[in-house]
Amino acid sequence: MAKIVGIDYGAKLSGNTVIAHYETNTIYFSQVQKKKDADAWLTDELAALQAEIIYLDAPLSLPGAYYGKGESYHYREADKQTKAMSPMFLGGLTARAMSLKASLRNLTFHEIYPAFFQSEIVQSIHYKKDIDLFLHDLTKKEAFTLVKKPENWHQVDALIALLIGTRHQENRHREIGSPTEGIIIV
Repeated sequence: MAKIVGIDYGAKLSGNTVIAHYETNTIYFSQVQKKKDADAWLTDELAALQAEIIYLDAPLSLPGAYYGKGESYHYREADKQTKAMSPMFLGGLTARAMSLKASLRNLTFHEIYPAFFQSEIVQSIHYKKDIDLFLHDLTKKEAFTLVKKPENWHQVDALIALLIGTRHQENRHREIGSPTEGIIIV
């Protein structure tokens, strides 16, 4: 299997960007330090990990109307179906994600959405409320081994991103949206 990573993508200097990755079937987390450039950090970390396929919690495209392929300037079909925020509302995060993808052309990027995965697959009442109870619910749906428990919800979302990536690699995923304007994988 290709070297995959899951990323929860936060504001550039917030310290909330996290990578989840496998090392011999165990999941590890790396989190950028607060006030450090998350994009430069990600570029370095992805190279060090020899990542090949990235599962990113951030929009990687704009609504089709910007390309002459649709009516909505606010939402893509995938956003409507998953009830995600508009890539336009997320503005800077969307631009950074698209720029990161363009600058790392040798890597394959896929957009994922942890909250939708949680609502459709895990269906835990503990999401964003209690990490231990949520992880218990998550293990009922997906098998995984952690080197240590996630310390925050950004690490949990990176874990979900990695698990979505694993499902995608094993053809157990769903693709939501339109290939002409952007797919969200769950």
